Amino acid sequence: MRWVSIGLQMLVPIGVTIYTINFGRWMASRKIKSGAFGAYVIAVLAFVLSLVSLLKNNL
Repeated sequence: MRWVSIGLQMLVPIGVTIYTINFGRWMASRKIKSGAFGAYVIAVLAFVLSLVSLLKNNL
């Protein structure tokens, strides 16, 4: 039951990560390479930090 709760709490960070990666892909298609790289980095960092924080507080 604990893992279901963690999975449900990660739905918002997953959605934000998908949106940010798609924004990075859009910037890459417009030849804005540095912006796309920045969006990818922000997406990964935000997801990893959310996951670590959630697991640290729940396990």
